[in-house]
Amino acid sequence: MSSLERKLPWIIVVLALVAGLGGYLASARLFTAPDAVGDEAPRVGSILLYPKPKPIPDVALARTDGSPVGRTDWNGRWRLVFFGFTHCPDVCPTTLSVLKEARAELERRSPGLDVAVSFVSVDPARDSADVLSRYVAFFDPAFEAITGSDEALLAFTRALGIVYARTPTGDGPYDYTIDHTSSILVIDPSGQLVGLIRPPHLASAIAGDLATLIAQGSPR
Repeated sequence: MSSLERKLPWIIVVLALVAGLGGYLASARLFTAPDAVGDEAPRVGSILLYPKPKPIPDVALARTDGSPVGRTDWNGRWRLVFFGFTHCPDVCPTTLSVLKEARAELERRSPGLDVAVSFVSVDPARDSADVLSRYVAFFDPAFEAITGSDEALLAFTRALGIVYARTPTGDGPYDYTIDHTSSILVIDPSGQLVGLIRPPHLASAIAGDLATLIAQGSPR
């Protein structure tokens, strides 16, 4: 066996490691790269920032009080948006509890910073206005509860990259559960989607990143 043949396996391993490192760096840059030369993207750990903000689709949804929610109704405040349903056994109550803790932690760290939270139900058949309102208020009365028709929800979630699907658990019309995206969307004061927070969700990390993001402004 020649010297080159003996070294070949190690050369392959080194090349694979280099390729893997390059892929990791490219992936990290995808979510944190500044949009223009000279612009510095905020340094955050739990929030994956998009290179460019994405506009929110103008789809007709409604709050539990009946008031409509359109494209411009989320302007003026930083907002965290989570999609789920009130019969959710684990992810939804856990995430809403974390969001409550994150808002409280943000207020302790930076008094006066105001971040809204919106919970969008993808189960309009079971989540009536009364059920949805009481469910969200249990976690925080300040949280906004929203839903809409199946058609409106499907158009809205598709445009934002949110996925959900109903899985039957019995023979009745309401015997089903819903698998759904567990990420939290981050909306800036101009009503644009700037990034997302993937699980596991940690209240302290979310609060710290929001304080940084708000201080430095929306990545553009």
